[in-house]
Parts: sequence; C-alpha cells; structure tokens
Amino acid sequence: MIKIQLSLLLVALVVGCGDAGPPLAEVSGIVTYDGQPLPTGTITFVPQGADLPYAYATIQGDGTYYAETPEYGNGVPVGNHKIMISAMKDMGPEAPVELLIPSKYSSDQSSGLTANVVEGENTINFSLEVEKKKRRKL
Repeated sequence: MIKIQLSLLLVALVVGCGDAGPPLAEVSGIVTYDGQPLPTGTITFVPQGADLPYAYATIQGDGTYYAETPEYGNGVPVGNHKIMISAMKDMGPEAPVELLIPSKYSSDQSSGLTANVVEGENTINFSLEVEKKKRRKL
C-alpha cells in the first residue's frame, strides 16, 4: 500500500513539474490588403530575443485572425516579433499557385511588419499595401 502511494506521489510530482511555457498574451486582429479584408492566408509571429516559440494564425474569410502557439495553446509570447504573412490561391493541379499579396510579406526579413505583444488582450491589425511598380526610364 505504501509503495502504491509513493508511486502516485512521484507521478503527481513529475506531471506537476512540467514546462508551463513562456508568458502568453491573446492576439487577434484583421489583415487588409489594398484597403480590403484579406480573405485567406497565414500569419507567423517570429519572436525576437530569447528562445521563444513561434505563434501562428489562420486568416479567416473576413480578414480576422486569432493567434496561438502549437506547443502552449492560445496566445503569443509576450515581447517583440517580426511578422510574415502569406496568402495564395490554389489554381489547380496543373497551374502554379497565385500569390494574393506581394511576396515580400512572406518573409520576416523583408515584410517590414512588427508587433509588440504585451500582457493581456492585444488587437493588432495589419494593413498591407500594393507594391508600386517602378517606371522604366526611356
């Protein structure tokens, strides 16, 4: 009987000492492109600094999103993040995918998008712009 109780206590201690993860905060918002809600896509929050997990969100048909981390659930690690957003349309098995936004947004190094996530609820909207075409000199 004592062995069973000690075993249960040991299991409880091991389970209770699991990694709680980093502090997370709720992050939601809307993504627009050229003034209109982006109807599909994904957002990635790339943390700057310590060894923190990335957070992701799927953009809904009305442009809204709600971010989460795969390891720890709802929320984004508190702190500064670089952002990358991808949105494409599948044109079928014989055709290449069509990008719905400029490719620069699909990299945290070139998007120019950032977010500072603070404790509590965060509403972070992203307004993506159409790339202006460069004029060629004649």
